Amino acid sequence: MEKVFRLVPKIVHYGCMVDLLGRMGCLKEAYDLIMGMPMEANAIIWGSFLNACRVYNNDELGEVAAKRMLEIDPRNSWSQVMLSNIYVEEAKYDRSMGLMKEIKEKRLKKSPGCSSIEVNGSVHGFLVEDNSHPRYNEINSMLEKIEKLMN
Repeated sequence: MEKVFRLVPKIVHYGCMVDLLGRMGCLKEAYDLIMGMPMEANAIIWGSFLNACRVYNNDELGEVAAKRMLEIDPRNSWSQVMLSNIYVEEAKYDRSMGLMKEIKEKRLKKSPGCSSIEVNGSVHGFLVEDNSHPRYNEINSMLEKIEKLMN
């Protein structure tokens, strides 16, 4: 990128590569890229990597990612919940139960899931179980119609 386009890769470029490598199941390559970055990986990069570890049931690298995420944001339990899910998928129930107990003991909080969409230049954000959007009923009705079409 630097030689051909004379652009110095920024953290967002590394994040995209980690996400792509993770989606392809190239977890070692994604991890090596993270470790070779000229800047510290942020929670977004570690989260993307942890999600790939969950998809491909790699608890070894998942533990590394979860640990790094906990270092970045010690009050957020998302990484521990994801790691617990990896353990469940691998039938490591003792480890999963231990993590869930630790989350409760430390009183860690899980942020609600969210998504956003841009329509005509305006960004609309949605949280799990949030019905405060002014067009909530219309949006929900459309989602139900789409779901019926898919089934």
